[in-house]
Amino acid sequence: MLRSLMFIFTMALSACGGGDGASFAPASGNTHCGVSVGTLRISGVVTSVHDGDTITVGGESIRLASIDAPELDQAYGPSSRAHLAAMVLGQSVTVTYAQKDAYGRVVGTVFKSDCSQANLNQVTSGAAWYYEAYQCEIDIRQRQAYSAAHAAARTAKMGLWVNAAVAPWVHRNGVEAKVPASCPNGDGASNKSGSDPV
Repeated sequence: MLRSLMFIFTMALSACGGGDGASFAPASGNTHCGVSVGTLRISGVVTSVHDGDTITVGGESIRLASIDAPELDQAYGPSSRAHLAAMVLGQSVTVTYAQKDAYGRVVGTVFKSDCSQANLNQVTSGAAWYYEAYQCEIDIRQRQAYSAAHAAARTAKMGLWVNAAVAPWVHRNGVEAKVPASCPNGDGASNKSGSDPV
């Protein structure tokens, strides 16, 4: 009996956000702040910033979708992490997502209360790459926004673009990421970073 009650209490607590300050809920519709997003949401305070594309909200590890930041052992890695921390650490955010990755992390878009996107800001400021290999997971307007931000930061030599930069996926794997030539929904894929199309 006690075991059954503990299970019910644990499930109820989990459904209400786990008791750690975050709330988990299905998104209403498929937009947030006017942006097409995944169908699930987490709202809470950012309690830690692991690197330039991974944060923790309410005990949940969040991998920022559509971007790839330099690894911490790369030249701009610590600066990318510091930029993200200055933007979101201790702040209330809403994370919209559709899935978790192979490591159990939520892969989502992080919105601040003013509707600005931490993911896109990392690219705009030259603190991360637009990760084109996963571009078919976002709508065409978002692909265009990320692609334009990436190109503008690179042209202006902002952040990591000040010096010669090695993409984090090349640093990790030694090879370029495969960029899709087209997306299944019929939207044209972009190939602005120079990665090889699939």
